Amino acid sequence: MNEVMYFNSPTQGRVSFEELVSSLFCFIREEPRFFYRLIIGTDSRGEVESPPLQVFVTAIIIHRVGFGGKYFWRKEHFPDLYTVRDKIYQEALLSLDVSRRLIEKLESFPDNHLSNYDMEIHVDVGNNGPTRSLIREVVGMIQSQGFVAKVKPESFGASRVAHRHT
Repeated sequence: MNEVMYFNSPTQGRVSFEELVSSLFCFIREEPRFFYRLIIGTDSRGEVESPPLQVFVTAIIIHRVGFGGKYFWRKEHFPDLYTVRDKIYQEALLSLDVSRRLIEKLESFPDNHLSNYDMEIHVDVGNNGPTRSLIREVVGMIQSQGFVAKVKPESFGASRVAHRHT
């Protein structure tokens, strides 16, 4: 857990996890009177390589409700996972890991404005398609860790933002 994590930002380029958290606070301090949502979502896709790899992209989004937002993303590669269930679980586990690390970092900052908000984990599952049978168990796993889980069509953190970089 002591590894240095880096994320990418469309506006800031490559940033460390600490720089990402500072950027979140700066974004809120610009307009502290607005309501903010902190969202984590992961998406994946297979790559045709030898051996086959699965690409996972995790996004952290700070949403100034009604007035835009800012996001960061990181890409990881794993050996190919062969079932939809394995891929969805890996996506959820990566989102949970980043969420836990983010909470630890947020709690260490003085004058922490973000800890008062529920962190949402967006999962790329929905009532249509092959993932519908996984909704209850994946949502249950996330909620049992104390997080709010969102599924399609509300899970834009995974299905739109993270998906953009897979």
